[in-house]
Amino acid sequence: MAIRLRIVDGVRVALCAAKTKSEVGDIYLNDGWHYAISRKYWRDYDEIEIVDEKHTKIINEIEQR
Repeated sequence: MAIRLRIVDGVRVALCAAKTKSEVGDIYLNDGWHYAISRKYWRDYDEIEIVDEKHTKIINEIEQR
């Protein structure tokens, strides 16, 4: 999934590119880049669960607009 990286109220978030419109300052990552970063994350953190309620709330609010 392509994503947009954006700073919202000083917080860096990753948004679904299909659910959001481009804004000035966004960094767009296509499927290939997103997959490469995801694989790195899965390799480094496969033994723990990470729950980030603060960022999840921000992302959900933006993507539901």
